[in-house]
Amino acid sequence: MTGDPLSDARTEIALTAAHLARMGWSEGNAGNISLLLPAGTGLDDDDDLVTEQLQVPVQSLAGRTFMVTTLGSRFRRLERDISTDIIPVKVDDSGTAAGRPRGSRKPTSEFSSHVLALAVGAARGWETASLVHTHSTSMLALSSSELPGEMLEEAVERAHPEVSFLLRRGVKFLDFMAPGSWELGTATAELFESADCVVWRKHGILGLGATLDEACDAVEVTEKAARLLLLEKSAFDRFFGLKDRELKKLY
Repeated sequence: MTGDPLSDARTEIALTAAHLARMGWSEGNAGNISLLLPAGTGLDDDDDLVTEQLQVPVQSLAGRTFMVTTLGSRFRRLERDISTDIIPVKVDDSGTAAGRPRGSRKPTSEFSSHVLALAVGAARGWETASLVHTHSTSMLALSSSELPGEMLEEAVERAHPEVSFLLRRGVKFLDFMAPGSWELGTATAELFESADCVVWRKHGILGLGATLDEACDAVEVTEKAARLLLLEKSAFDRFFGLKDRELKKLY
């Protein structure tokens, strides 16, 4: 690491993106990552920024800078395109607008979900926060079922002990909504108030953590749970998972 917060965040995001690409969870330009920097670091007030109003205020991010992948960026290329495809965004002191360096690329189309989820992390008192979104294969398949979200949430919790260890707030399923919309971002942030991972049905997974590693952990363990559930269904024609007495031993 260089000691420069922006440069170090870019490196961390690029390395994580490369890992997720190798997992096969970021076809084309799928997936996006953001990382909230510690307060007092990042862009300065006198930097030349292109500023846009936010449809939903984020008071907990007022004056804060976060790094985010750009519209059309590819996880498999981020290490090569690190200077152009991972950009800083600063929320103004009122929490009602956000600016990026003039001449930089636009942020991901899922920008609303990132800014609103990071605001949830900041409101928890986290010094940093990160959101990771991927199109992981097994959860895409599982979330496409007709089973109610509540049933799938319980099945995921029971699928693997690591779900309870790593996701203390659990996993929530959100019915399909228009990608990239502020309505989707708002609904996602509301679920993150009581979850560490949100599954967009028929779309993908989002993991929120105090660090980029924690956000990636949330995605990985949820995807592992989905794979286990699909394997159980294929082998035994039903989900098994942890029994009540086994689940109680985890708490």
